Amino acid sequence: MRRIDIILKPVLAGLVISGLLISAFAQADHLMISRYFSGAWQQPDHESQGIMLHIAEVAEGGKVGVAHWFTFGNDFDTAWFIANGPVVGHEIHMTLFTASGVGFLEADIPGDPMVSEVGTLVLSFQNCNQGTATFDTPEEVIGAGTIRIKRLTSLFRSRCSGGITDDTPSDKRPEKLDVRLFSARDDIAGHGRAQFWQRPDRSDFKVEAENVPDRDYDLFVCGEDTGDDLTVLGGEGQLEFRSPPIDSKLHLDFEPRNCQIALHDESGAVLTSGDHVLAPVHHGHHDKPAGGPPIKVDFANTGVAPDAEGYAKFHVAGGHLKFEVEIAGVAEGLYPLLVGGDEKSQIQVVENDEKFKGKVKFSDPQTADSELLGFDPRGEIVEILQGDMVILETLFPEE
Repeated sequence: MRRIDIILKPVLAGLVISGLLISAFAQADHLMISRYFSGAWQQPDHESQGIMLHIAEVAEGGKVGVAHWFTFGNDFDTAWFIANGPVVGHEIHMTLFTASGVGFLEADIPGDPMVSEVGTLVLSFQNCNQGTATFDTPEEVIGAGTIRIKRLTSLFRSRCSGGITDDTPSDKRPEKLDVRLFSARDDIAGHGRAQFWQRPDRSDFKVEAENVPDRDYDLFVCGEDTGDDLTVLGGEGQLEFRSPPIDSKLHLDFEPRNCQIALHDESGAVLTSGDHVLAPVHHGHHDKPAGGPPIKVDFANTGVAPDAEGYAKFHVAGGHLKFEVEIAGVAEGLYPLLVGGDEKSQIQVVENDEKFKGKVKFSDPQTADSELLGFDPRGEIVEILQGDMVILETLFPEE
């Protein structure tokens, strides 16, 4: 093994410990390992030993783990191993290497002939803060065994949730995906829908079922049971997930994209997306029948401005497509309106009858009291900003 003149514990003790920023939310079996698992992981049962872990991206877009394991040899001198390998669910399956015969600041040797493969290392995580390391090498190296590991440090100002949003790029444009669920067998006449929408700071996933018998159904994603039940009462039911988690929704700690979505009972699939997966929905501005029923939805308050409220409405009247947004419960000022991540207008809030309200109207063709409706809000994320913070949001329905 290559010897080094440092001991892990004093080095880590000198680092800024940011473990308090790490969430304890992620406890599910399908925990997702993200970039936020990078950092120092100590061995709480052993003296001055641990692993420096880095989650990296390979050229093909996949995730790999790179670990430097600081430990001691049988001669009581400090030593270390190197390991790397792919991320597989809540585990990292790595090949373990060691090196020998290299001196301090020795010049680079092409081909790394001093490095040799000695075994395997599997890191398995129960949540964002706890895990195990299982190693398997010949007895003359270090043998085999399993040790506990515990997070000691994290990336600066990061917050691990164990959900899919942890790996979302900061410049990610809002994305909305949709897939229909159809009857999977002759004795079922119902239908359903699955929707996924993602923004840089959060992701949502919703599954709905209609006209199926009242009972609990198991949710299957990519052929695997997520462990979550969709309860149908009065012929309707839904499940909602979010990452990072919030109290009113389940934790989205699995990947639903590019997957078949299905609901099962004890006899098998009841509703299924079949060969279809979540995909973008595109349609033009004029494909809604003239005179169709209005679509109106209330905004959800994000908690930034607790008194804020409002609605968005789309309808067809007299051959005109109309879209309007009204907000209230906020101070006077301009509030940007975003549809699908793009700013479409600003809402002027003023005092009216001792209440603060603002409204913006769009129409196609354009009228004197409205702006031109040059976009389709259906199926898009509609947001109201206060500064650079989202205060109201909704996924506008398609029908």
